[in-house]
Amino acid sequence: MRLKLTLLFHILSISIFAQTNLGIGLISIKFNDKTVLPFYSSTNDKEPIKTIRFFNDTSINSWNIKDLKNQQKWLKPEVLWLDYNFFVFRCEKQENDWFKIIVNNESGKSLWIKKNKITEFRNWEKYLQDMFRISRISKTDKIYKLPNKNAATIKYSGEDCFQVKSTKGDWIEIFTSECDESKNEIKSGWIKWKEGNRLLIEYFPIS
Repeated sequence: MRLKLTLLFHILSISIFAQTNLGIGLISIKFNDKTVLPFYSSTNDKEPIKTIRFFNDTSINSWNIKDLKNQQKWLKPEVLWLDYNFFVFRCEKQENDWFKIIVNNESGKSLWIKKNKITEFRNWEKYLQDMFRISRISKTDKIYKLPNKNAATIKYSGEDCFQVKSTKGDWIEIFTSECDESKNEIKSGWIKWKEGNRLLIEYFPIS
C-alpha cells in the first residue's frame, strides 16, 4: 500500500508541476538520520533562511524530517519519498560550490544549497537513463523510428514501460523494459520527453 501511495504522489506531482522550470538537471540529497540541510537566499548569506533536519522516526520505522507538516508548507521538491531514500530537487544553475535549486515546484521558489558530499547532481538525460521506467503522459504522443516528427512511426499497443537508451535534445531513445509483459517489443524508438519547460513523460525510479 505504501508503494502504491508513493507512486500515486509521484504521478500527481509530475502533472501538477509540469510548468516549473526544468533547470539544468536534478540534485539528489543522500540523507541519513543525522543530515542537516541549510538553504540560503543567496550565496553571500552567512545564515540560512531555512533548515531541515532529519531524524530516526521510530513511529514509522524510517528516517523523517523534523516538523515535516510545517516544512511542507514551503518544501515541495521534485521527489520526496523518504521511506525509499528519494529526496530530489530541480537545479536551476550551479555557481562554483553552490546549487540554486527549486524548493517549491508549485510556486517555482528557488533557494541555494552548498555543494558537498550529500549533494549529487545529474543532468536530466543521465537522471532519466537511471530510471526503472518511463511512460508517456499522453498515449497519443507517437513513437518514432528517428528523433524527428517527419520520421516513420512505430505502432505500439503494450503498456508504457520504457527505459532510456540515449538522448538527443528534447528526444529520448527508448526500448521496452522487463516490466512490459506484452510481446510488442521495441528495441529502439524515439519520443519527446519535454517541450519547453513541460515534461511529456512520467518517470519511476523503482518498480
